[in-house]
Amino acid sequence: MKKQVIAILVAAVLAMLAVVALVVYANNADDRALEGTETVEVLQATEDIAVKTPVSEIADKVELVKVPKSVQIPGALTSLDDLESQVTTVALVAGDQLSEAKFDAPESVKGPAALPDGMQQLTIQVDGARLVGGAVKAGDRVGVFTSYQAGPVTSNPLNQMLVLKVDTGVAGSETATGVLVTLAVTTVQAQQIVHASEFGTVWLTLQNDTTTSDSPGTIDLTDVAP
Repeated sequence: MKKQVIAILVAAVLAMLAVVALVVYANNADDRALEGTETVEVLQATEDIAVKTPVSEIADKVELVKVPKSVQIPGALTSLDDLESQVTTVALVAGDQLSEAKFDAPESVKGPAALPDGMQQLTIQVDGARLVGGAVKAGDRVGVFTSYQAGPVTSNPLNQMLVLKVDTGVAGSETATGVLVTLAVTTVQAQQIVHASEFGTVWLTLQNDTTTSDSPGTIDLTDVAP
C-alpha cells in the first residue's frame, strides 16, 4: 500500500515538473524566435485604447516588449514619462506600437470629421512611412501620391483630401504597423485611389491650407535619374 502511495506521489511530482518546464519553455518562445535578430524595445498596447484617452489612464494598458528593429515604427516610444499631460490622437488596438505621433495636447485632438455633402467615404490601408510616420489624424488634409512598378511611374493626382478617421493596428502587416485611413472622396477620386491600392502603392503627405502642388504630372526614371 505504501509503495502505491509513494508511486502516486512521485507521478504527481513528475507531472508538476513537466507543467513547470512547459510553462518556462512557452515563456521563452519569443526570445528564441528573436535569436540572431537585431531587436529594440518599444511600448505596445495590451488592449484597445480609445482616442483622446489621457496618458495617465493607459499605464496599465501598455507594456515594454522586444520587436525586430525592422518593424519598429518611426518615433516609437519606450516610456510615457514625457507625455503626462497628453492624450491619444488615434484609437489604439492591442498590439499597436506607441509613437510620439499618436499623442498630443487635448485641445489639439479632433474626433472623426464629418462627411461633406455629396462625398463618400473610402478606407485604405497605409503602412508607417507611407503615412508620414503615422502623424496623420482625423480632420487633416492629405495629398495622395501613386506609384506603379510598370513603367515605373509616380504621380500626385489628388491634394487637400479630407481625412475622416484613422484606425491603427491593422492585423496581418508584417513590415510595419498597418493604418486604416478613411477619406472623403468623389467617385472619380475613389477610382484613382482604389486602382493605385490594387495595382501599385499609395503614399499620403500631410498638407496645410497653403500647400500647393507643383507636380509636372506623371514622372518616370528619366525625370529622376542623374
